[in-house]
Amino acid sequence: MTLDLLRLGIAKRHDDGRVTIHRPGRCGGLGAEIEVPEELADRFRLASGDVVEGPTEPIRAFDCNTALSDECLEDEIAADEQRDEPAVLRGEKPPSWIVTYRAPTETLVDVRRVNGLESDEMESRPFPHRRHPSERTPPEKLIALAAGPGDVTGRTLDFAAPLAAGYAGIVMGAHGSGLSRTLRSVVEGARESRAFDALILLLLRARSEEVTDWRRRFPDVDIVVCPSGLDAAPPDLTLNVAELALACAQRQTELGRHVLLAVDSLTALWGTMLEEEGADAQQHADRSRARQRIREWVQAAGNFGGEAPLGGSLGGSLTLVGTAWAQEIDAEAEEEGEIHPHLRMLEHILFETSWRVPLSGELASARLFPAIDACRCLSRDENRLLAEPLFEQLLAARRDLSLFDPVERYSRLMSALEATENQNEMLDLLVRGMGASPAD
Repeated sequence: MTLDLLRLGIAKRHDDGRVTIHRPGRCGGLGAEIEVPEELADRFRLASGDVVEGPTEPIRAFDCNTALSDECLEDEIAADEQRDEPAVLRGEKPPSWIVTYRAPTETLVDVRRVNGLESDEMESRPFPHRRHPSERTPPEKLIALAAGPGDVTGRTLDFAAPLAAGYAGIVMGAHGSGLSRTLRSVVEGARESRAFDALILLLLRARSEEVTDWRRRFPDVDIVVCPSGLDAAPPDLTLNVAELALACAQRQTELGRHVLLAVDSLTALWGTMLEEEGADAQQHADRSRARQRIREWVQAAGNFGGEAPLGGSLGGSLTLVGTAWAQEIDAEAEEEGEIHPHLRMLEHILFETSWRVPLSGELASARLFPAIDACRCLSRDENRLLAEPLFEQLLAARRDLSLFDPVERYSRLMSALEATENQNEMLDLLVRGMGASPAD
């Protein structure tokens, strides 16, 4: 199921009761804002995260107190040639009128579908509510990430860290270790398995060539690109688009759907939160509100098969997997308060996650990919999700591989993958001899 977020946009109910629809830009940018008349918003109970489909009309008259008309905009540009995108690219602070020019340019005329539902289904859909901890139940739906026998990364992930619907997961490693490449394999496997009703990819601070690559590989995935400073977007606008994507994913689970939200990267999200607060140093990051905000993002994941406090639950799930920059922290720099504040993120979210895939810098520096450290991965509920004989085989194979150094471990695992076509055959081969100890 494709939500078609770029064409339809995501609704947001503001604190003052107004409802607008944000239509993200295809490659970032400020996107478009659509105003929703109060009568339509109340009649269809529109909430933050709803995907609304309906005809719109352009707004021809602008209020000069809130936005510039087309004529005024042309006059401003003609009066000062320095107010342009190249100024932003040169690192200069963009003029305030570029940052704040986000008034709605269209208005919604009618509502035809909400979250893909029509007529009676649309009217009777559940009210939005904050998920209660009692609704979360242990994951019970295993996701096979291997897209085929030749998918080495997917098969390695299935071996090292089986994924389940409702997990909060991170792929962590240094720059150049294959963070985006590993996340791409997760999205590919999730798409091929057809285990999710919706796949949403959230990109932050992504280069244009990265966005193009993601779109070419996954034309059937909802890809939301957050605006960045190069688009004259302040941090609060970047976070607004990111939080709308999260709200949309959560709203789908209230309809009983299973959703995967992939984030590339959580480090960029954390950095934007710090930037909004001006916490650009270690001592400021240690006291920032962003610590709780990033933790709440990870806590949004879960399998919602339990009973809601007032009864009833539709049993959807939200699986969140993101990439995170991780490297060893210099003890002396930390003591002096001079470490990069982005490195502080992992300590706030690590123990909130139930699926962890660390990437090896040693393998990456030797150009051995996927650089997954198979013996340091974590899948918290794999003992419940896997049949006991398979689980025992996995433990035995990992135990034998852990006796080798990372390069030899990688070589043996890759040899077993190339010689077999499925996980059972690979485990049999590893346990029989290819994973034997060095003493043998």
